[in-house]
Amino acid sequence: MKKTYLILTGLPMLFLVTLLLTSCSDEDSTTSNTTYETTDDDIAEDGDSFTLDCSTSDAEQSANTEIETMRQAVVDFRNSLTNTLLEEVSVCLDDERFYLWHNTPANNDNRDGITYGDLSDDQLVAFKDILQLFLSAGGYQKVYEITELSEGWLHDVQSTVWDPDFYSIDMFGDPETSGSWGFQLDGHHCAINFLVHGDNVSIVPAFLGGEPAADTWNGIEFDIFSDERDLALNLYNSLDTLELASASSTSSSHSLEVGPADMNGDPDPYIGTYDYSGFATGLKYSDMSAAAQANLILVMQEYVYNLTDNFADVWWTDIIENIDDTYFVWINDSGTSPTATSQFYYRIYNPYLWAEFNTEGSTGANANTIADYNHVHTITRIPNNPSTDNGGDYGIFAYLINQDGPKTLLEHYALADHHKSSKFKFDYQLAAKAKITTHTHDGHTHSHEG
Repeated sequence: MKKTYLILTGLPMLFLVTLLLTSCSDEDSTTSNTTYETTDDDIAEDGDSFTLDCSTSDAEQSANTEIETMRQAVVDFRNSLTNTLLEEVSVCLDDERFYLWHNTPANNDNRDGITYGDLSDDQLVAFKDILQLFLSAGGYQKVYEITELSEGWLHDVQSTVWDPDFYSIDMFGDPETSGSWGFQLDGHHCAINFLVHGDNVSIVPAFLGGEPAADTWNGIEFDIFSDERDLALNLYNSLDTLELASASSTSSSHSLEVGPADMNGDPDPYIGTYDYSGFATGLKYSDMSAAAQANLILVMQEYVYNLTDNFADVWWTDIIENIDDTYFVWINDSGTSPTATSQFYYRIYNPYLWAEFNTEGSTGANANTIADYNHVHTITRIPNNPSTDNGGDYGIFAYLINQDGPKTLLEHYALADHHKSSKFKFDYQLAAKAKITTHTHDGHTHSHEG
């Protein structure tokens, strides 16, 4: 299916000729030895001004033009907010609110920060422009279809539970004075963590879903996960008998293995040192035919390239350098070959990419009106394995749960013996271009490093 991408007006075009970025030096950041949460004492108001005073580890501001455009757009958005909204949306980099995202319906008061409904029309357009700076056209289209079309469809079913105005925003750090900052979009079927540290940009963890995942609302057709579904079906159908036997799980049930917390208010249960090594099962990339390998690559890129291309290219370089250690698992709900209108699950595990897709079955008020295959959950992460040198979920802002209690990932790198000899890295920094490969799907072409 060919998608038509909706791009909001008012977003400046980015003409990027050359991006020369280097790793942050050891002098670019300083280490705090304590875990810190934002309190009322950190928020200072003086007349009409607002400041956020945090004891966190900051990088220098990036000189990269693309990141500077992102930073200035966020600064302008923050400056457009009233003091009350700015205070509600602002917390320090290591505040626990980073890890409290979840999937349950938002309602209008069960999340921190500010909501879409708190914003004026101009402010909401400005925030969506920011999303388009961080996301590719395809990535933004998915967010638009989830938060406006699918959620609008649900709003017509039960307006007190589902509403596009209920999506919330939290902002971390101060982009006006620091090179370390981020924000979170959180709500029903959409939770993305947008993070910047110096020359580095990341959007994981990213939870995206839809119920309905495909339908029509307000005269607009949508099919949120058509690529994730159809490219995976192409991969499945390209597997021979032995490959399919290796990839197929005999599990009679399935759900996301590392999805959101079960309850509103619970932190992400997979932060820090969560061990992914048990998922090194299924069909390994190095054991696939060339045709199957090519199809797996296309599925993986669909998740990675939700991030804007220049930073996704570097993420992809890390993935492709570890491509032989990629595992693919499939669970089929029916005894026949899967189709676009049947239920199935798959996951992809690479040291630098975790991607899951699951048809959840219809639930709640929609149990009798939406087909089971039309409720989809996906999750994209970067496993925080010991071998993952370039950062993982939440990057520098992650907590590592260990015997001494929570610490930031930066503290871990500064204190752990196995990291003392190497420089801290974060996902994902633009670097010298590697070999460029090109692929085309769904009517559009990407050129990627590989």
